Amino acid sequence: MIIGKINKWLTIGQLLSIVLILSSCSKDESMESLNPNAGQSFLNVESEGYVVTLNAEEPVDGQEGIWRIYSGVNGTFDDLNDPKTIFHGEPGEIYQLGWEVSQGKEYEAETITVSFMPLKATISTYVKDTLFNNVSIELEAEAAQFGAEGQWTIISGDGGRIENADNHIAQFIGKEGSDYELQWTLSFGSKEDVKTIAFHTDTLRADAGMNNLDIITSQEAQIKYTNLDAFLPAGGTGVWTVLGTTDGEVLAFNDASSVFKGTADQTYQLLWTVQVDDYQAKDTLEIRFRGLWGMWTDERDDQSYRFVEINGLEWMADNYNYNSFPYTGGVHEYTKYIRSWYYGQSSRAHIEDGVPVEGEEARKLYGRLYNFYASIFDAPEGWRLPTKDEFLALDGYVTSKGLSTKELMVGGETGLELVYGGSNSYSNNNGDQRDYFSEQGISAYYMTDEYTPEKFEVFGMMLSEKFEGIAQVPMSAFFTGISVRYVREVTNN
Repeated sequence: MIIGKINKWLTIGQLLSIVLILSSCSKDESMESLNPNAGQSFLNVESEGYVVTLNAEEPVDGQEGIWRIYSGVNGTFDDLNDPKTIFHGEPGEIYQLGWEVSQGKEYEAETITVSFMPLKATISTYVKDTLFNNVSIELEAEAAQFGAEGQWTIISGDGGRIENADNHIAQFIGKEGSDYELQWTLSFGSKEDVKTIAFHTDTLRADAGMNNLDIITSQEAQIKYTNLDAFLPAGGTGVWTVLGTTDGEVLAFNDASSVFKGTADQTYQLLWTVQVDDYQAKDTLEIRFRGLWGMWTDERDDQSYRFVEINGLEWMADNYNYNSFPYTGGVHEYTKYIRSWYYGQSSRAHIEDGVPVEGEEARKLYGRLYNFYASIFDAPEGWRLPTKDEFLALDGYVTSKGLSTKELMVGGETGLELVYGGSNSYSNNNGDQRDYFSEQGISAYYMTDEYTPEKFEVFGMMLSEKFEGIAQVPMSAFFTGISVRYVREVTNN
């Protein structure tokens, strides 16, 4: 009776379908959709420790999130379930990370890429092939960054060592005449990168720096100071010693860049001694502070000359001493007539006054005697012969100061230090003739640029111990030899 009534309305199968449909509708309405958001990717990262902070979106209530590594090695998460966890990687790796969101047996994932820049070892030290004059070298590489470590090692070569090998700046010390190969290694985790350099060591030689005979300082200061600039080999020690005088002082005797103090117009010689293990070498340095005189060095023969400023010109305060001799093929045909002598020094010498100039000290004082062509064609670069008027103006200069022309001579207040060097009358190529050297210690003759080519005549200027003033003396451009003082416009170096 009852079944009959149900059949009237619904079959049992239809009732079950209705139940399942209602049940399914109830389940879909209670579950949020899975929609993971893993955040942005991180590409070519360089960060301390090779880490990034991830930025996934928190899953909704009832859902769970977890990070997974799909590709890439040696990566770790601080907290797998934290959407904003810290991820640790290694340089040079590319990681595919997934942020998986699940509910029950259902899950969805979104992936991001995290990549880190690879290690790159770089050596800054440049070595051609040989450590010239040295057995050691300061090594410098680009410093390790982002938690990586750096290490210097010797790959090949005997008897060498590296000081501060775990620092990007280190010192290598080897043996003389040996071949070495060194390596700088950057490492982090399982990753590393290397660079190498190779070289041959030489014999150790010291380098005290360049001579400087014209150091310009404050004119008012009685005590002068300058910085030294010696080379201290890597891993070595150095010591300064002042030679031949107690007037100068190196303020820090074991500092290659120490300050030196002294007084003007005195030439100091310093000794720089370096020691690297059992090897020792020495070098000397000459320095001088400008006072009344500056100092200039002729690069052709390394001779140095004082100079003094008078009437807006720098006048050499030493007689010129360059060895001029005739040559052919020059720009001017008269170069073949160039002649120069030391007083009394020729195969046909006839000495009327004084003595032959011999020895380094006398030759430095008197210099050489030049004919006009030697004086004009062999003038050093930047210098020239004075004009006749410029030389005559020296008379007015001393007069304006209430002085006599004697103050232009050696020991005088002007500092010009002219010398009674005499002259030479050179005859010709006839072997029976004589070269007449005269007036040494009596008269000073100096060349000017006042030249008359039609007469082959030049004007020299004469000062004598016998009278006051400056005289003009015409003479042969070919056959007269006298002293030379060059001039130049005032310089600031």
